[in-house]
Amino acid sequence: MLLMAHARSAIHAKSVRYKVWALLALLLLTAATAIAWLLVNMRASDQVEAQQRLNRIVQGTGATLSHQLDSLDIFAHGVDELLALGGNVQPVMTLMVRQSNLLGDALILDGQGKVLVAARQHWRNGQVPRPLWVRLRQSLTDPMASGAPLRAPLDVEPQPMLYWLRPLSKAGAERYLLMRLPRAQWAAALTRGLELEEVEFTLENQDGEILLALPVPEPEPHTQPLPALSRAPVGHVARLSRKPALVAVQSLPKQGLWISASLPMDKVPNPWRMVVLGLCMAIAVFALLAAALWATVRGYLLRLRGMQLLATQSQQRLDQALDSMGSGFLLLDAQRQVLQWNRCYEEMFPWQKRELVSGRPLMDVLGAFSMQLGLGHLQLQAIKKLHEQLLADPDRPVEQQLPTGQFVQMKASPVADGGMVITYNDVTDIRLAAAEIESLAFYDALTGLPNRRLLLDRLAQATEQAYREGWYGALLFLDLDQFKMLNDTLGHEVGDQLLQQVAKRLRGAVRSSDTVARLGGDEFVVMLCELAYAEAAAATAAQRIGDKILARLNQPYTLGGHTHRSACSIGATLFGQQPQSAAELLKQADIAMYQIKTRKSSGLCFFDPQMQVEIHQRVRMEEDLRVAMAQSQFELHYQPQFTLAGEVIGAEALLRWRHPERGLVPPGMFIAVAEESEIIVPLGMWVLRTACEQLARWQKDARLSQLQVSVNVSARQFRHKDFATRVVEVLRETGISPQRLKLELTESVVIENVEQAIATMKQLRALGLCFSMDDFGTGQSSLTYLTRLPLSQLKIDQSFIRNMGHRHTDDVIVQTIIGMARNLNLEVIAEGVETQEQRAMLASYGCAYFQGYLFSPPVPLHAFEQLLARVPVRMEPPGV
Repeated sequence: MLLMAHARSAIHAKSVRYKVWALLALLLLTAATAIAWLLVNMRASDQVEAQQRLNRIVQGTGATLSHQLDSLDIFAHGVDELLALGGNVQPVMTLMVRQSNLLGDALILDGQGKVLVAARQHWRNGQVPRPLWVRLRQSLTDPMASGAPLRAPLDVEPQPMLYWLRPLSKAGAERYLLMRLPRAQWAAALTRGLELEEVEFTLENQDGEILLALPVPEPEPHTQPLPALSRAPVGHVARLSRKPALVAVQSLPKQGLWISASLPMDKVPNPWRMVVLGLCMAIAVFALLAAALWATVRGYLLRLRGMQLLATQSQQRLDQALDSMGSGFLLLDAQRQVLQWNRCYEEMFPWQKRELVSGRPLMDVLGAFSMQLGLGHLQLQAIKKLHEQLLADPDRPVEQQLPTGQFVQMKASPVADGGMVITYNDVTDIRLAAAEIESLAFYDALTGLPNRRLLLDRLAQATEQAYREGWYGALLFLDLDQFKMLNDTLGHEVGDQLLQQVAKRLRGAVRSSDTVARLGGDEFVVMLCELAYAEAAAATAAQRIGDKILARLNQPYTLGGHTHRSACSIGATLFGQQPQSAAELLKQADIAMYQIKTRKSSGLCFFDPQMQVEIHQRVRMEEDLRVAMAQSQFELHYQPQFTLAGEVIGAEALLRWRHPERGLVPPGMFIAVAEESEIIVPLGMWVLRTACEQLARWQKDARLSQLQVSVNVSARQFRHKDFATRVVEVLRETGISPQRLKLELTESVVIENVEQAIATMKQLRALGLCFSMDDFGTGQSSLTYLTRLPLSQLKIDQSFIRNMGHRHTDDVIVQTIIGMARNLNLEVIAEGVETQEQRAMLASYGCAYFQGYLFSPPVPLHAFEQLLARVPVRMEPPGV
């Protein structure tokens, strides 16, 4: 009977397995069929959507090109009308060429291709090459209609061009307007707003000649004649690569042009793949779940077959349960003898493995393994006392640190017959996490030094102890010079390496009883305790330690393959003479360090009460500046800028403060205070607005209408989030031509945040504003950044001008700056020119613009206008 029961159970299990497998196969087949159907439909849908997007791109591009060509046609019509009226068309053509990125040049030709009028000077009185002229004449099918743009080589051209020849019918004689269109600019316009990548574009005439192609094929487009779009079906082949593709075509009927966009079929977006991948993953998960289900069913069947073995395996299962516990387990009887333990307990206390014998007293086991570990008598007594305490008070857990460094929490629970169960839990991770939390709360994560919170706590205790015991200590406040510059140029990773090396050097420069802390950024604090019992001796000791720190920190650093030198400024203050708060001591040391910074040097400076007075004076100066802003006590002086021929081209607007009591306050006394506060932002905008209003008045005078005014922009003002918006508002409200305004920036202003500076400068440069790099050569700018900045002028610092002829290196620097500016197509102006010898040397080096006391000091507005009445003023616009 038992054999028959087992046979029926096996047959039933086999039947269940077959049914499960059949169900799984059916489900997988259904899912595969659904995926295949979805794949086909989604792929077709993706191609339709890509074709629609391609059609939108072509339509949008066609509208853009039609608009640009219409504007050129309007320009040609205007030139024809103006020429018919006898007007001077050259300024109009020059202005149009400068303002349009798509018009490289414009020429008026006679019937033989001779240049009569040109927008650019190098074309004037020139002659269009004969082959090009013949081809251009052949493109004119109707004298009253615009000719198609032709592509042709020209030896003098630095870049490929399109040519557009337009007859001027109202000029009275045979005249033509030739417009040269840069292919690169038109190609950029062709792909602007592109929605799809890998699209091939062509711009073709009605004969199938490719005028523009993107990407540019090899060989050039004109060597591969294609069937004209106007006469051949589009098909499904890319115009350039001839690959299978989706193709969209748009005609420009007024100009007889066609544009096409081709998207190779292998580049068509295929989001359906992600959907299919997701479905496949879902099916895989489903298959795993099904396998898990099958495993569960199979386990159930196996358990049915093994029910008869449960009784004999109960003890074995109990042992397995104990061994699978994540905690150590120890069972004692009423006499505190060991009865049973689990595998986790052996792993936690491997040195007890040989001593664990059922029936052995627990204290004997503890004594035996303590001897094996070489523990002393006191340590053994501590371990035994800990276990006695645990057994005496089971509700109170205890904790023990093992020789391996692990932390184990022990908890006892009584059982029947007076026995006891002790569980051992490894709480090492919890204790390490608690230690890490404490470290994060009181220590700097980067350097491992105490942070501000721990420093203030130790400093408060040290000041109380020093006052009570009569000794003196010192507090050193350290700040690394040019740290932000290092971060911006080499990256924050390199800056972090520098901070870690500085922390290591500081710890090595002081005693173990002293405290080295990091407040944040590049600021460190060193607390020196028990220096001496006399104030003078303590100051001497602090000076000696400070000099030692400076010597160590001034040694070269190796940072990610770079060798770096970093200077340091230290402010020091003593404590111990009287009770002082930790915050007050930090403030004193910070003030002392600030004195080093204001002198633009490095070193150590002790706090002096006079420094506090200077701080109060600076606060008062800020208040006076706010009053001056409210009462309009500021005015602008102008220092003229001259050409080599002695013509005035403009002036630099310089801020002056006319105080009602102190008279004219020198800029050096208040500019730094205004820069360090928010006052510089409204004050700088007042200077900008006042200069623009004056430019607006000069703009109405024909003789002064081309004058430029340079305005210095401070770092805080330039980095203000609304700076560009406010400049645009001032230009719109004053109505001046943006080319008349020049903004002067220092190298430090730009390099502090290069990417943001470039974005702001390009935004304003697009309006026509000019930028000049002030005090060039004195900063730490990179030539890489310099080539990316939209500058129009470099200003040589007067410190180099002053030493020309006396120090050879300054002559070399000036020549280098002038040569570099010439290669970058930048103007150069020298400031601080005071002698004729300096002017002559600069002229020999190639400098064309000058500013300095040799010509005129900064003067009030009325004096500057009197000077303009006496000297010649340049009448041409800047850059001409």
